[in-house]
Amino acid sequence: MSTQRVPLSQLLPPTANPRKRIDPAGIKGLAQSIKTDGVLQNLVVKCLKGDRFRVVTGERRYRALKLLESRGEIGSDYGVPVEVRHGLSTADARRIALVENVQREALDAIDEADGFATLLQKGATLDDVAAQTGLSTTTVRRRLALAGLCAEAKQAVRDGAIGLGIAEALTLGTHEQQARILADIADGGWYDADDVRARLIEEKPSVAMAVFPLERYSGTVTSDLFAEAEATYFDDAPQFHALQRQAVEELAAERAKTAAFVDLFDTQGAPWWHYRAAQDGENGGVVINLTPAGRVEVRDGLMRHDVQRTVVAETRESPLAVRRERPEYPSWLVRHMAAHKTLAVQTLLIAARRTAREVAVVMLMRGADGHHGRASVEVHPACALFSGGDGPRPRSYDAIEAAAAYFERLLGLAPAEDDEPTYGPRSRGAWERLVGEPKDGADLYERVKRLSDEDLDGLHLLLTILAFGQGDMDAIDHGDSLFNRVARDLGADMRDWWRPDETFLGGRTRDQLCAIAQESGATVTMARLSDYKKSGLVTALAKHFERTAEAGAEAPDWQVKGRDWLPDAMRFGTEPDAESDRVPESDLPMAAE
Repeated sequence: MSTQRVPLSQLLPPTANPRKRIDPAGIKGLAQSIKTDGVLQNLVVKCLKGDRFRVVTGERRYRALKLLESRGEIGSDYGVPVEVRHGLSTADARRIALVENVQREALDAIDEADGFATLLQKGATLDDVAAQTGLSTTTVRRRLALAGLCAEAKQAVRDGAIGLGIAEALTLGTHEQQARILADIADGGWYDADDVRARLIEEKPSVAMAVFPLERYSGTVTSDLFAEAEATYFDDAPQFHALQRQAVEELAAERAKTAAFVDLFDTQGAPWWHYRAAQDGENGGVVINLTPAGRVEVRDGLMRHDVQRTVVAETRESPLAVRRERPEYPSWLVRHMAAHKTLAVQTLLIAARRTAREVAVVMLMRGADGHHGRASVEVHPACALFSGGDGPRPRSYDAIEAAAAYFERLLGLAPAEDDEPTYGPRSRGAWERLVGEPKDGADLYERVKRLSDEDLDGLHLLLTILAFGQGDMDAIDHGDSLFNRVARDLGADMRDWWRPDETFLGGRTRDQLCAIAQESGATVTMARLSDYKKSGLVTALAKHFERTAEAGAEAPDWQVKGRDWLPDAMRFGTEPDAESDRVPESDLPMAAE
């Protein structure tokens, strides 16, 4: 293992990454961060021939660097800090990539919010924070809202008791309201972010909220059975709001007589991170917030941070406090109606088999989609294993790629030959583009509808086929598994698709190579086995299997042995009984166009 800097031009993208979805917007943000502060974490790479290095972990950093290169902001000679792992096997690389993704922990959202607030409290601007982090200013503002949460809410986020969506919605309430909702959740109450938002924004003006003498109010009120203040509401809302604002102005004028300052807000969540508690000897100020619903929150003994005026103006109102008219339907009823509509369409699809197949294909091809990704294809890792370009690819891989490319062209989705990806390699082949890149569902549906019945069936089957394969790639499958049963029913014989090559032979011990030489007839043309080093045995045996691959029926016995030799690990359990059971290569669907 060694750490060094290598030119970006000498790095090749990873051939497999456990992280299946990489957000392009996130890559742009990371590129901005790298532009500002450089690569803060080394990429892990393995050595290839010709001074080239394959990225094992750090694909997002690699893509961000390629994006900067494509923009002309760095050159191909940019020195990338890497940790070089020598003698790394494919299995080791896959394990390291998986562990790196599993162990990676995103910065806690609250820590992130407090960190942004600290930068701004020391005079930075929103643009400064956005440039340093690679995030948009809108995202920074949303995070800043979290900095004003009460301590209990912040801890609930850290503990995972509430999600980020609910936490953001809580920022629209006072600390008292936040604590009350958290208590309800702790008691088993179920809330989603929309429920919390509605509870805080759509709050009715109650008697408990009034800061004016109740005798000033001349309208009527509506009470519940017990007439508690929290459940007794002013019927004349405009009069309530006018009296409430008058009382707040009177309060502000009174506090201004002794306080260092009085700041008034009328927002759905005051930016409390603008302030700090006054220290001993400091004459603190007062902050009063009158929410659009009419609730008043007052805090004494505060000092202003050195936040720039432009930042104060830009963050005065929470980006989450969107004043919306009361929806025509409550959220629970919207879900209820959507369920009825869904079940009705599902029932109709049972009888409309052509449309059902079209829908199935569209869903499998949609790629990353939060709402319609309930059925999707995760391509078997065998495809990725041979997509890196380090050596010759098997005919079987080329056949799968040709089939995927055929349908890609048929649907009009194939990229132009001169299309360059925005950053790095966006896909490893047509098989990945077919199912891995997000697509507009309605547009894809119209394209799929134009397919013939035969092509629609072929595409539907291919999408399923791409996910099928040996269950555990890290173990020899000798059992009576589904994969082996299907392979035997197809008459699969790996002698039709594979010959022992240097990759296979290089992974065997010297004693095993000597046994292979005896079993495969190679000793007829080789010198004494004891004269060979392992590397020599690998080379000689690979040539032997190349020479004997096409041996005919009348060939010498040693050539027939070479042609027919197959390790048990490349068999599908019990071999097919009859040669006639095998599927001729010419009958394989779309092996070539």
